[in-house]
Amino acid sequence: MEAANWSPDQITAFSHLEIHPPGRRVRIESAWRQKDRMVLKIEGIDTVEAAEVLRGAELCIPKEDRPPAPEGEVYLNDLIGCRIVDQQGGEELGTVVDYHEYGGPVLLEVHGAGGELLIPFVPAICARVDTAARRIAVVLPEGLKDL
Repeated sequence: MEAANWSPDQITAFSHLEIHPPGRRVRIESAWRQKDRMVLKIEGIDTVEAAEVLRGAELCIPKEDRPPAPEGEVYLNDLIGCRIVDQQGGEELGTVVDYHEYGGPVLLEVHGAGGELLIPFVPAICARVDTAARRIAVVLPEGLKDL
């Protein structure tokens, strides 16, 4: 969920959040809306120059503190490390190493013996997603592996 959809109270309710990069835990002292943006005051970041270093970073809820994903949905970072298996032939195509959001469907970056694949994370292709088993069964469109 985008932070823009959260209220300042929801953000400050967490004792700590994580900033990626650089991958460190921080405490949010306060949060408020300014036009269409959420502004955060992070403990220990006391100047605009210090805050500028964090521009473009992601603010994440630590895995152990986040609520369960709604029914039928997943947290995208839970897909990292999942094995991609061809649903029809059972061939293992690789492992999800990252995901990318470019404005269309999320693309799963998969590395395997055949090289790198970018697989759209859509129900028509990712037929069965089981994050507990770390497995995604896919039905790839003709030619996708050749791109």
